[in-house]
Amino acid sequence: MTYLEVSYRYSGELTPQQGQRLQELSGCYGILRVRVDEEKLLVRILFDASRFKESEAVHWVRRAGIPLTDKVEVNQSPA
Repeated sequence: MTYLEVSYRYSGELTPQQGQRLQELSGCYGILRVRVDEEKLLVRILFDASRFKESEAVHWVRRAGIPLTDKVEVNQSPA
């Protein structure tokens, strides 16, 4: 497996129903985790890149009703 994490901005405030749909995505379709940073209006998607492309992971998050806009490059500090 090859894991990849991407970050996207979203617009507006998320409803509880949208949050529930995001939780349901984890473990489905090769999406391992979806984290929301409400302060920065960011969604981080961790997915199995050996199963599908980034565009497909983004598609599933959008299909869950999350209004993703721009991709954001996030610098990750070493562990």
